[in-house]
Amino acid sequence: DANSKYKSLLKMAKERIQDQEEELEALRAETQRLREQAEGDEKEEANAKFSMDEPDNVGEGETSTSIVKVCQRVKTEETDGEEIWALLEFEISNLDMPDAFPPKRYKKWRKFDTESELKDFIRRDTGEPLNLPPYSLSPKQSSKIEEKAKHSVSQVTEEFRRFRVRAEVQRKQTDAQIRDLQSSNMHNATRRIEGEDVEKELEQARTDHAQLELLKTEMAAQEAQWKEAYDVLMAENNALKSSGSEALLAAQWRQRYEACLAEKEDLSSRLQMEVEKSEEAAEQRRKVDAGKYEMKYRDLKESFRLYRKKAKEIFEAQQRGDVAMLNVVPDGGSEEAKLSYLRNLMVNYLSSDAAVKEHMEGAIGTILKFSDEDREKIGKKKLENEAWLF
Repeated sequence: DANSKYKSLLKMAKERIQDQEEELEALRAETQRLREQAEGDEKEEANAKFSMDEPDNVGEGETSTSIVKVCQRVKTEETDGEEIWALLEFEISNLDMPDAFPPKRYKKWRKFDTESELKDFIRRDTGEPLNLPPYSLSPKQSSKIEEKAKHSVSQVTEEFRRFRVRAEVQRKQTDAQIRDLQSSNMHNATRRIEGEDVEKELEQARTDHAQLELLKTEMAAQEAQWKEAYDVLMAENNALKSSGSEALLAAQWRQRYEACLAEKEDLSSRLQMEVEKSEEAAEQRRKVDAGKYEMKYRDLKESFRLYRKKAKEIFEAQQRGDVAMLNVVPDGGSEEAKLSYLRNLMVNYLSSDAAVKEHMEGAIGTILKFSDEDREKIGKKKLENEAWLF
């Protein structure tokens, strides 16, 4: 990728700069060495006691001059060709009086046109041949190499600077892209979470609304059943009263009252459970408007209160023996009223849910005067059916 490419370029640039610095350092060391050598040669030449200009310093008599060493040689370019300059070390000695005048040495620059001319000049007929040192750089050549090295270092430095600028720009762009991606991912996750929360709240609201509507429907159906049962019971009561069965009527009314009271308590507990569940759901959904549910609850509560009031008035009228209030249904035969009541009761029973059927079965048992054995038999059958299902 881009980062690995930039790293490799940076490594190559560093290696190239390091090589150029090593070459430049070598050239500087060579220049310093030549400068020190030239200064030393000048000092030795200044301190020399003998020279070619002073041949008398070695005493009188025959003298001999020989080349001892070729110290340095330099090749220079001139307009008419190349020239070779050699720094030669000479030794002059007195052949007649070697003990009185020891040999003296001095150095001198000499120019040669060709390398063969230099070799001929230093060739010895006897003894060990002289070694020629490698060519040293001329001042002009040293200056050129130094300038070239400086130019190379400057070029590499400029390339490295540009690379650093490009790398910094690329790094900032990459950081910006990463920040944009992180911000985009965070916004998407936030929107997704908020959408899921709203959907859950809406689904919970729909479920609660459906439960409340179902409860209201059940309450309305139950109230209709109670009203119908009340009408049938009134007709039966009138028929029983007309035949003079006051004791039996009182016992039946007591049983019916207890059954109605049990059903009322059961319905009250169910209503209380639904109210608590609705209140808990409304508290969890703070954003959902619970006003309409509260109004429906009040309506149901008011309907139930009216029903209790009506049942209480009927019971009190029965206790007082108020026949005028109980005669809400025209007189008819006892059998016909019972059949009508049983027909309506069975139709409602067969068209109701399982939860409603349990309450209606108690009313049916009371009307038909089921014995304890009948009730026990029905209970056992229910338990067997439930055990078979599970």
